[in-house]
Amino acid sequence: MAAQASGKPTDAATSEESSVVDAAPGSEDFEDTGMYELCAVLTHQGRAADAGHYVAWVKDKGASWFKYDDDKVSVHTEEDVKKLSGGGDWHMAYLLQYRRVRSLE
Repeated sequence: MAAQASGKPTDAATSEESSVVDAAPGSEDFEDTGMYELCAVLTHQGRAADAGHYVAWVKDKGASWFKYDDDKVSVHTEEDVKKLSGGGDWHMAYLLQYRRVRSLE
């Protein structure tokens, strides 16, 4: 999942021309694409804001997502992360973290 700086989802991050890289800002080896990729989600599970449980979902450098639930870690797909819409006792996305997508030049 990727998003433009405007926040609109796009699939440009999956093209062969772009990749997620860790480079220092201003590095001349990479060109800023203006695209961002979702890399982590913090969810709240529960019916009330003052009670419940928090879980972290983190994407690795590939396509796998890891769910960190206290001392339990499990592997999930992007489709599982897309289902974090809340409702009743299900996980609701609470905090989203994105990383910049840059093209290799």
